[in-house]
Amino acid sequence: MKKLLFACMLFLHAFSLYSNDQKQSFPKDIKVLLEEGVDEILLEANGPYYIFNPENGSRITSGLLGKRFIVRATQNGIKWGEEFPGIYQIKVVPRSKENNLLIGGIQYEGAVIIYAIGSKINVVNELPIENYVKCLLSPKFLFPLENEVMSAIAILARTDAYYEASKGGNAFWHVDAKEVGYIGCALNRPNSLFEKVVEQTKNLILVYSTQGEPQTFPAKWTDHSAGKTASFSSIFRKDIDFASNSVEAPHAALDREDSRWHYTVSKSTLMQKLHLQEIKSVEHFMDKTTNKTYALRIHQGQGYTDLPFFELQNKLGENHLQSNDFKTELKGESVVFSGFGKGHGVGLCLYSASAMAQNGDNAVKILSKFFPETYLYNLTARK
Repeated sequence: MKKLLFACMLFLHAFSLYSNDQKQSFPKDIKVLLEEGVDEILLEANGPYYIFNPENGSRITSGLLGKRFIVRATQNGIKWGEEFPGIYQIKVVPRSKENNLLIGGIQYEGAVIIYAIGSKINVVNELPIENYVKCLLSPKFLFPLENEVMSAIAILARTDAYYEASKGGNAFWHVDAKEVGYIGCALNRPNSLFEKVVEQTKNLILVYSTQGEPQTFPAKWTDHSAGKTASFSSIFRKDIDFASNSVEAPHAALDREDSRWHYTVSKSTLMQKLHLQEIKSVEHFMDKTTNKTYALRIHQGQGYTDLPFFELQNKLGENHLQSNDFKTELKGESVVFSGFGKGHGVGLCLYSASAMAQNGDNAVKILSKFFPETYLYNLTARK
């Protein structure tokens, strides 16, 4: 980590030419959608709390003791133990950092916002981005990686969070918990590996430059690229100003054959999983640079069904359709998926990053390898 901090100081010094007396404006908090369109939820404050109206910031009420009640929408507003007539949005905020909020028994840091929409409610967790990164990463990695790799991941997760929060502006929420794999903060333990790494890389993000202005971007990582990473736009099919480009990953290329996988499923089972009547043939839509699949077209007699890779993987399971570097064959009454690597193949290749770290490369060099058009930016530095 000393190598990382030293390299970061050098890197930031090199970009001090961007400095002036104004401070770059970045959001501090991120809003995570926990539940959408549900009838009710169990909300518990395990200590003193405030309740605000998020629409205008005014304080509605407060409590000196904890509170545990079902939240639901009524014809006249929101009800949480007591009724709040004429109020269709409430923001519950713990009065101290020692207290937390629980939804359905799951612990969350920061505030919880309830939006009543007709007879349904949406539930959003608003918390500081640094806390969000810690809570997001801790459950994702059950086994430790090289310290420099974890540092690189922490910087990428923070970069991605700032991108989502920045582009979301004043939206009701910025990311969906189910899509990003956010499950609250109960599994985040003090002194855990990622707790330390996030603290050590605090305020460091990757940015690219537009007319001298630092800009965030969607920063991703993948387990094993099988030799080459794809651009964000080509796989996620989102047109943005900047996205990571395709990058050669020699370490993963050497391990490509060892990363081979197969998954065989009967046509009837696949049709049931995908809600299809029949399967005549399968066509791949691929990124031309890497041949990684971003969607399948399944022909059914006179028509066809298009399935984005992520939807297909979700239906089949990540343990079966392990990556988007694959081919599909119809063999009698079976469908065979054969591929290489693991993950969506975009951004930082963790297999290659691990090999680089073992060879003595620090997080800065690892990040510059997979994001060559970006540079490190300290959110506390003046620009």
